[in-house]
Amino acid sequence: MVPSPLPRVQLSVRRSSRHPWIYRKMCRPAEHAPGTFVEVFDREGRFAGRGIYNRKSQIAVRLLTEDPAQPLDDAFLDALLDRAIAYRREVLGLERTTDAYRVANAEGDGLPGLVVDRYAGFVVAELFSAGWYRKLGWLLPALRSRFPGSTALVRADAEVERREGFRVRDFELERLLASGGPQSLRTTVTEGGIRYRVDLRSGHKTGFFCDQRESRLRVRDLARGKRVLDGCSYTGGFALNAAAGGAASVVAVDLDERAAALARENAALNGLEVEVRHRDVFDHLREAAACGAEHDLVVLDPPKLAAGRGDVESTLHKYRDLNALACRVLAPGGTLLTCSCSGAVSEARFREALRAAAQQARVSVEVLDVRGAAADHPVRLEFPEGRYLKVVTARVTPAGSEPRPSRPARPSRPARPSRPAQASRPSQASRPARPSQASRSSRPSRASEPRSSSSSRPACAPAWRRAGGPGRASGASAGGSSSS
Repeated sequence: MVPSPLPRVQLSVRRSSRHPWIYRKMCRPAEHAPGTFVEVFDREGRFAGRGIYNRKSQIAVRLLTEDPAQPLDDAFLDALLDRAIAYRREVLGLERTTDAYRVANAEGDGLPGLVVDRYAGFVVAELFSAGWYRKLGWLLPALRSRFPGSTALVRADAEVERREGFRVRDFELERLLASGGPQSLRTTVTEGGIRYRVDLRSGHKTGFFCDQRESRLRVRDLARGKRVLDGCSYTGGFALNAAAGGAASVVAVDLDERAAALARENAALNGLEVEVRHRDVFDHLREAAACGAEHDLVVLDPPKLAAGRGDVESTLHKYRDLNALACRVLAPGGTLLTCSCSGAVSEARFREALRAAAQQARVSVEVLDVRGAAADHPVRLEFPEGRYLKVVTARVTPAGSEPRPSRPARPSRPARPSRPAQASRPSQASRPARPSQASRSSRPSRASEPRSSSSSRPACAPAWRRAGGPGRASGASAGGSSSS
């Protein structure tokens, strides 16, 4: 069966990559409305795929299929959504341990520009493309039929709406607000035996960060008997797991007043002791370092700092300064679990920022492992941007305190052979006669012999060692010539 033709987009380049994004600069101008489903052909006229087109966006095409026989109909979208749900339910078995998880992970599930999260009796879709806004007539009924009894909500970031050229009006959200007020848009989810209040209206992203599920459990394992600081704590995910893991003390810090209030509520809900502070984490760390406060485990999970490639350098400086401050409040041998959720910052660049932070704080950082998002956030190999979350666990020690390998014992020197007995000196008579005065005068004078200067004489130690260390200079030598 040949699919019915869709509006056409022609590329100005050859298509040699399987990356699901095609940028606007690679496309010839087309006047299709934002969010139109299109067929894409390369410069030579060869079929490249079918996807969502938006001439207003830098990402002009988000490819859904490269199969020329695959139509972009509702049946195809149903199959993609069913496969994503089956992976969470049947392969990962998430519903046995939690009712909060990622249902569809955009490009990772073949649905570029669409994220869907489940929170107990709610299913929340976040749109990053005008194409999914135009397909809400398929999406919302599809979610309700697969999660019976759940309320389906739609969200979009204001900047995404501006860039993509659409505006979400969620009538279901408006109905709930009108009938039950803001409380009707809050729910409670369970993860690893801990309950969390989730604010579906005012919370960040879709309301909760399912991508850190496995790292939160890691903190629970690391926290026993430790003094824990959860910087950028949001609603207390890491802090609550540290307390549940038997931490000696837990401090949670966040600048978002609503998030801090929800973190206190979550601690009370679970009967866990967490000290929540509403303040800037940079200020908190500076004051803690100034007064000599120490923690055994510090968690840093700041919000997305780099919106795009143009923000990378300034973001790396922030990561460096933040982690340097954290290193200063860690007890010797303490653990740092630090994160970056900025997709524009690669893992290699994030490591560079941590190396600069260690140098700035004058500590040694030993990386124990590097992780990403939880397993319900799959990443396609041809789409490395999907690995946006980097979670580094490291051991921090004062610089120079690393144990040095012991030197092998030097082998004993063999005994010197005894000297042969010296022959008896010749008698005076047998010695050769001294040269005469005339023959002495034929030797060159001392003035004509080259004389070694005092600077070339061997010293008792290298000059740098006498001056106090390699690369240092003292006295006149530091400023140039000596006055003597």
